[in-house]
Amino acid sequence: MAFYAHCDREGERIKRLYRLSAHLALVAAASYTSLARLPRYQKLLPLAATVGLAHDFGKYTSYFQNYLLKGEVNPYKEHAFISGLWATYLAARQGAEPLEQLAAFMAVLWHHRDLDNLDRYLASRREMEDISRLDPDKYRRLEVVEKQVEDLRRNVEKVGTSLISAARHLARLLARLGFAPPPFLTQDWRRCLEEFLGSWREVYLSLYRHWRKFERQEPSLSPYFSVVLLFSALIDADKRHSARVREVKRPELPSDLICLYKERKFSGAGTQGINALREEIFRHAAERIARAPFSQRFFTLTAPTGSGKTLTVLNTALILRQRLKEAYGFSPRIIYALPFTSIIDQTYQVLYELMEETLPGFVSAPSVYLLKHHHLAEISYKDPEDEDPRRFDEAMLLIESWQSEVVVTTFVQLLHTLIGYRNRMLKKFCHLGRAIIIMDEVQNIPVEYWPLVTEVLKRAAEELDLRLILMTATRPEWFEPGEALELAGELEDIERYFKMLDRVRLLVEPGQYRVAEAAELFARRYDPSQSHLVVLNTIRSSVDFYHYLKDLLPEGTPLYYLSTNIVPAEREKRIEALRTALHRGEKPVLVSTQVVEAGVDLDFDVAWRDIGPVDAVVQVAGRCNRNFKRDKGDVYLLNLVDEQGHSLAVRVYGAIHIKGAREFFSGRPEFPEAEFHSLVENFFSFVRARKDPSASDTILKAMKELRFKGDGEEKGVAGFQLIKDLPNHIEVFVALDPKAEEVWEAYQQEVVNAPDRRSRWEAFYRIKRDFSRYIISVPVRSLAGKVDTSKALPYIPPYLVEELYDPETGFKRVDEGAVII
Repeated sequence: MAFYAHCDREGERIKRLYRLSAHLALVAAASYTSLARLPRYQKLLPLAATVGLAHDFGKYTSYFQNYLLKGEVNPYKEHAFISGLWATYLAARQGAEPLEQLAAFMAVLWHHRDLDNLDRYLASRREMEDISRLDPDKYRRLEVVEKQVEDLRRNVEKVGTSLISAARHLARLLARLGFAPPPFLTQDWRRCLEEFLGSWREVYLSLYRHWRKFERQEPSLSPYFSVVLLFSALIDADKRHSARVREVKRPELPSDLICLYKERKFSGAGTQGINALREEIFRHAAERIARAPFSQRFFTLTAPTGSGKTLTVLNTALILRQRLKEAYGFSPRIIYALPFTSIIDQTYQVLYELMEETLPGFVSAPSVYLLKHHHLAEISYKDPEDEDPRRFDEAMLLIESWQSEVVVTTFVQLLHTLIGYRNRMLKKFCHLGRAIIIMDEVQNIPVEYWPLVTEVLKRAAEELDLRLILMTATRPEWFEPGEALELAGELEDIERYFKMLDRVRLLVEPGQYRVAEAAELFARRYDPSQSHLVVLNTIRSSVDFYHYLKDLLPEGTPLYYLSTNIVPAEREKRIEALRTALHRGEKPVLVSTQVVEAGVDLDFDVAWRDIGPVDAVVQVAGRCNRNFKRDKGDVYLLNLVDEQGHSLAVRVYGAIHIKGAREFFSGRPEFPEAEFHSLVENFFSFVRARKDPSASDTILKAMKELRFKGDGEEKGVAGFQLIKDLPNHIEVFVALDPKAEEVWEAYQQEVVNAPDRRSRWEAFYRIKRDFSRYIISVPVRSLAGKVDTSKALPYIPPYLVEELYDPETGFKRVDEGAVII
């Protein structure tokens, strides 16, 4: 009798069947090799093989086979719970420690789901005396296992034969890869099966004892890394084999790639001013990374905006990668994480052009060298083995598991993987092993999460043998003195770099201003021979300021508005129009929210900003005279209040940040750019000393307790949200133009009406980028009585657009709203 794991169907017809024994062996081999390159996890290699061999054990029942082959749906086809018990039994038989047995059970139990809380699945011996009194979910699971055990007993001989086949297949696969097969593969599998079927209840009870013992242990992050790594290795291998994803052959990436690019593109550049600064930082970083001891895991690259940090950091990462390859025989992947999708797109484009210029064959197969991964990135994967791109489901799995030499991604993707519980996010956790991680603009991570992120990154560096490079012009204090190696030079070098810059000065306006008063002040100082940027803290204040300027400035003034109150499609058009106007030497006025800080590469002569955290003010200053087009740019700092005299900035950033900003900017009317660096570092120290650590402590506690979901008042790992949803806001689709109507129609026809979940998923990803370009987040009450907000995604049809959406400033709000980045 043959047992099958999966099948390919064409309608109701089965096209191809995949043997269960082969699937178990292939998944086990892939899980094993995922952990094999990690020095700290050599002891877990037999366990990785075990969970791979055990993860689909429940598919040996006739209930599952009839479901797969005949479509017979029944509650006993579920396979994860009994497979988890089988994995626990096998692990215990090998002498695995209690925590390792728990890890094996958890990895297999949830391999089709998100990680959960284990105590929801366990029962004590006393509770097991009368299982009918158990929690209904626990009772149902145990009832299903009893039926499955009865069924397996009728096929012990055939199932045992298949298990032997799987073990032998795995031994051959591992030997072919150069690994010594674990001794347990040669055990008497039929005897093991019979023993398990007779003792599964004791196996289940042992898990309760192990869990209670774990709860009494000293809290540590090590169990979290062990459990998540094992889980990740399993689900990554299982999904890729189930989808028949072919392996990607890793290419070479020369360590002198950046130097070659610079020779070709910048050989005629001068060696004065900013170019001299860029060259000095580039040389310092290359020399320091080449001499760094292998024990050094943490690096920083602190340099001013515009000093060529992107090419410098990639060059250092490539040098480090080559050194690690020569030392350990393994080429680390380079993960380049940034805070915003707009910066990711820009950085990806720089790296794409760099590789296109220097790597023969790159254009025909870019994905093996370079990937862009964020929620709006195109789902396409091309490699040298195929003329055509991989099919959609293959491409999705390869991208989501970061199968490329350089991956440009978001903080959300990186940190929700390291601090994660979601199945889909954790597929790539095992691929972080020995990676080189670059984190750019880390000050954009919410301050309340700094202790959490710092501790997790430090532990991950140790557990997963990572190297971490933090890169920013405004560095927060994440490391103790001497813990990180500064790549840009000694402290005096860095201070000199910043003092060399004299592009702007910050001018502090005394007193408080209401929005109308601030607009009048701007109008009095407005000079049409200069371009102007105004950045305000709330959407309401930015809209009002814009309308005041329309009345106050001369007719014909090129006035633009930008915020998340406008659909992304329109924002993109306006940014491009601004970029073109500035390039032509025109002098526009842009009124914006903080959205312009998020990687929008524009350069204005003069900037105005409502007070905010010191680093945010400096970010806006970086949009003024960015490219040294003037002798000196002016940045005016205001303190805007509402009609009652309450600070608008406090609503957005909180009292601590604004109190600190006021302290640092008080007492002096002017600050030169040379002081910005020290201002920001001192501000970070101020905020960190006063910030409530409870948000970080709560998540760290959950990670140490392996509590992945919230439980009553206790938060789980799931409580970590890098980007928080605004309260009382809802996303809405705006049918702003014919393209939006076309996209909405495609959504209704191809996604909503898709015949099955997989078709719906693929159809949505085909239109996701265009679809997202017409979605904004708005206050729920603004839609009351006008749009049906009970739907998953409310829709503003064309006939309501004029009533609800202003073509210049976006959604018509009736209340004060905070900025969304």
